[in-house]
Amino acid sequence: MKKIKYFRSKLLELLTHGIALPIIGKFRKKPEFIHTMEHLQLFDEGTLGKDLVLYLHKMNFKLLPNYEQHDCKHIILQYEMDEEGEARMQFYFLGNRHYSIPVLSTCFICFFLMPEYWKQFYCDYQLGKSGKTFDDIDYNRLVFSKTSELRKHYRP
Repeated sequence: MKKIKYFRSKLLELLTHGIALPIIGKFRKKPEFIHTMEHLQLFDEGTLGKDLVLYLHKMNFKLLPNYEQHDCKHIILQYEMDEEGEARMQFYFLGNRHYSIPVLSTCFICFFLMPEYWKQFYCDYQLGKSGKTFDDIDYNRLVFSKTSELRKHYRP
């Protein structure tokens, strides 16, 4: 079982970081995220910006250009930034009626590569159906908001 999980991990890493992110990055044009890790570190405790930078430090990650909004969603929805958390969050978005190529392809691939999570994926899909959408949000301003309030608003 460990070999299967290791192989799956390497395959997902190749598909996402080696293929999907570079391709999507060429086409994705999101509003510029103006905050740096150093700037977010200065935010008040309990704000999305501060919670984001603390989590990224804990995971030994950094802000990836054009993916800051995605990372904020991880914090708001409380999905870990690992394979399981990423897959679960994509099923949430699928339920939330966010039908993009990254969401659809991730759900399709994870459905077949992670059958032990099918029940959880279904629950996340259902949760997304009842959650508020993340459309038209200014993340440069949202990072000043209290994370606890955002969670109440976006996660049912």
